[in-house]
Amino acid sequence: MIYLQRLNMDNSFFMDMSGWKILIDPWLEGTEVDYFGWFNMQWHRTPPIAYKDLPAFDSILITQKYPDHFHEETLKKLNPKHIIGPKSLEKKLKKLFPSAKIEGLDSKNNTTKINNHKVTFLATKRKIDPIYDAFILDDGKESVFVSTHGFNFSDKDLEQIKSSTPFQLLITPFNYYKLPFFLGGLVSPGLKGVKHLCDTIAPKNVVATHDEDKYVKGIVSKFASIKRPSSSENLLKLSWLEDRYLEMNHYNLIQIT
Repeated sequence: MIYLQRLNMDNSFFMDMSGWKILIDPWLEGTEVDYFGWFNMQWHRTPPIAYKDLPAFDSILITQKYPDHFHEETLKKLNPKHIIGPKSLEKKLKKLFPSAKIEGLDSKNNTTKINNHKVTFLATKRKIDPIYDAFILDDGKESVFVSTHGFNFSDKDLEQIKSSTPFQLLITPFNYYKLPFFLGGLVSPGLKGVKHLCDTIAPKNVVATHDEDKYVKGIVSKFASIKRPSSSENLLKLSWLEDRYLEMNHYNLIQIT
């Protein structure tokens, strides 16, 4: 069984997958600052869940390097004992949490097992600013696909998809977000990216992530082109999404399967 709970209205979740309790990209206080405040600063418009209301957890999954995913202030408060993430974060995580078990994954060493659960890292083909990685969480009966900035599959990735158990849940952004090429280019592919993932992995349920209308300041926001889905009602009119879309605009724990 899979249970899911939002921890903020952006990209932080609690998931209970057949007894394995995991936090995904916890960001529960403070700001996201990319390099410098004048460059890009963002903070939550809707307050996240309070620490005192946070469920007990076994592990934390960090999907990428930027502080809206790898939020040090929050992580220090949580003091995790087990962290999984991209290999590129391993050295910094070990310095922050020397007594924790840190598992860094990359394209060469892309899987790890936690009891009966298998975690697979799918590396983006993009070499510069690789924010488009994805993770598969598989308990041997059902799988979850986590892609916080969309994903394009290689032939090797497609083989991994075929060997996974049925995908019960896809977590991915619905917003389209693009910057000029000199600031990173396409950050999130929007509904086109969601459809690509649905066509490829055929998930039973889809939950949006990383789509909060956050407070922002800095020069990055001046260059950003953002397109948001007009409404949940319009999303439910899309034939490929209508039976899959789960609107989670609350902090309640829900049962996915």
